Amino acid sequence: MDFKYLQDFFWPAIKDLESAKKAAEQGFMAAILYLILSFGVILSAQPQKLLDVLVVALCGYLAKKKQSRIAAVLGALMMAPEVLFSLQGGDMLRILTAGILMLLFVNSVRGTFMYSRYAKAAKPQPTVEVLPPEPPAAAPETQGQAGEEKTTPQS
Repeated sequence: MDFKYLQDFFWPAIKDLESAKKAAEQGFMAAILYLILSFGVILSAQPQKLLDVLVVALCGYLAKKKQSRIAAVLGALMMAPEVLFSLQGGDMLRILTAGILMLLFVNSVRGTFMYSRYAKAAKPQPTVEVLPPEPPAAAPETQGQAGEEKTTPQS
């Protein structure tokens, strides 16, 4: 089994705009998995959890489509209590799934922030060209004293 693939999945290297976008898409994957895993809980015992699940799903969607840093951070913050509750419950499967979902949202946060940085660096910066000064042009008509026009004698 190739552990490099697992490492790249759970902690992707972000080195350019495309890899940052792929890492940000992990928030959407985490939101969909959270929606699927929470669906049974919502239908059976805790309908008030529906709002939390929908907010996490919206955060994942915005992190993927709009590269929203705020949505990625909010999604990670909404997953943090799930990790704490799973640790208190002691169910190993729940701890594992909450930890994986939290890690995917952390990758989404990394990806959205790096995407913003790489996108800003990729924009072409306006260049300023400094031109040498032009030589002074010859004055067509020069004035005499006190603003009188200088006349040339006619022959």
